[in-house]
Amino acid sequence: MSSQHALAQQVPQVLPERAGQLAEELSAWLRGGGTQQSDGAYCGWRAPDGRLSYPYPEITGYILTFFAHETLDAPERQRADAAASWLADRIDAGDYACRPDHGDGGVFLFDIGMITHGLLSYGRRTGDQRLLASGRTAAQFLLGHLPADGHPSPLTSGQRPAGAEPTWSNSGSAHLLKLLQALVGADDAGVPGAAEAAGRLVDGVLAAPCPPAGAPVVTCPGSDLISLHAACYAAEGLWVWDTARRRPEARERAVRITEWVWQQQLAEGGFTTYAYRAGGPAADRMQSDVLAQAIRLARLLDLRPDGFDAAVSTLTSSLHTGDGEAAVLYWPQAAEPHRNCWASMFACQALRLCGGKAGLAWHELI
Repeated sequence: MSSQHALAQQVPQVLPERAGQLAEELSAWLRGGGTQQSDGAYCGWRAPDGRLSYPYPEITGYILTFFAHETLDAPERQRADAAASWLADRIDAGDYACRPDHGDGGVFLFDIGMITHGLLSYGRRTGDQRLLASGRTAAQFLLGHLPADGHPSPLTSGQRPAGAEPTWSNSGSAHLLKLLQALVGADDAGVPGAAEAAGRLVDGVLAAPCPPAGAPVVTCPGSDLISLHAACYAAEGLWVWDTARRRPEARERAVRITEWVWQQQLAEGGFTTYAYRAGGPAADRMQSDVLAQAIRLARLLDLRPDGFDAAVSTLTSSLHTGDGEAAVLYWPQAAEPHRNCWASMFACQALRLCGGKAGLAWHELI
């Protein structure tokens, strides 16, 4: 008996009511500024002692997409406006550095895409013309760094930092398929060239034959390891393309990637960081953002893997809860696990889908 079949028989199902309740508790933590600084920026996580990580432009972009589709009271609207202003100030000043903590000014195209979509989404929600203009400016910057042919480099510099080991985020391109969301949104916002860039990006991937065996996506060239986080980003971008532009071949590839990811599920129900290209998890430490992404993709693509109930149960057991709020613990097995902002956004959407929400619009996906 496979581990997934064993999980399917042994794990009780999380009831939709419970999944929905936990989703709203996650939303409450996010709306309440769970990782927000006083200047409006959202940080990646909060440590057990309450300290925040560095301010993270990409995650601030994500939270704006989240806020754009939530019901907000007055204090929550103020937090959202502060986050939007912080991000727009950076774009308007020409500051595209994606990791202020590094101090190297590195600019990741993926991050710019999430910033673009967040500004455009929240700008449309509020009718704020300044945010819409900043979003269009970010989109134009993104377009200026996408090639006319071939795979884009993940960094605007075209190469990873000196001395840095190659990773999915500094050397791969599969995860950049999620830029399709920002590009479709920019096209809808009237940014010239966005539609053509989206078409080139996805056509280059779909034109390449899918490997007959092993991983259907390569997340870091030359590596035998596949980042499950990046593979999920690729599937998410393909889902966006099909949902927004009705391209079934994109959905078919998204399904294949997602099914392969689920084949890498750990025995206890979660997912680790990397799997081998030939198949099989490369470690046994669970990473909660991948878990939430896998659940969300399965629901969006109408899949029901054998280990689905175990995955949902594992996710609900990987939350820090209290006072009507919840946050995802990124590495639940760690001695002092931090409460993670982006994993909490992913999990909020995943658990809402498990709780009975019919689906997501392409522009809602975080």
